[in-house]
Amino acid sequence: MAGIREDYIERMIEKLVAALAAILKAGKTQKAEEALDLVHQTSLSLFGLEYRMLITIDAASVAGLLGHPEKIKALAKLVSAEADLLQQRGDDVGVAHRLGHALALLEEARRGRSTPDPELETLMRSTRDRLGSPDISS
Repeated sequence: MAGIREDYIERMIEKLVAALAAILKAGKTQKAEEALDLVHQTSLSLFGLEYRMLITIDAASVAGLLGHPEKIKALAKLVSAEADLLQQRGDDVGVAHRLGHALALLEEARRGRSTPDPELETLMRSTRDRLGSPDISS
C-alpha cells in the first residue's frame, strides 16, 4: 500500500513540475491570464479541488483536506507561482496574501512530516524573505 502511495506522490510531483514550467513560460511571455488559468487547472488536476477554495480557507483546514505533506508542499509551490504572476501585474496586496498563505501551508507540511525536509526548509526561508521584501506591501 505504501508503494502505491509513493508512486502517486511521485506522479503528482512530476505533474506539478510540468505545470509550474508551463505557468512560468506563460508568465514570461506576458500571457498572464493563460498562466492564471493553468494555476486553476493544475489545482483541479492534482488535488481534485477548486483553487479558489484552497486559497480562501485557512492553511490548517487545507492541510486536513490534502492530508499528505508532499501534497501540501505542492500546493504551496502552486500558490507561490501565482504570487509571481501577481507580482508581474503589480498586485502587491495579492502577492502578500498568496505568499502568506504559501508560508502557512509550508508550516503545515512541516508539522505533518516525521523527518526533516531540506527542500521544505529552503522554500520556507525564501518565502519568508519574499514576504519581508520592501516591494510587497501587506
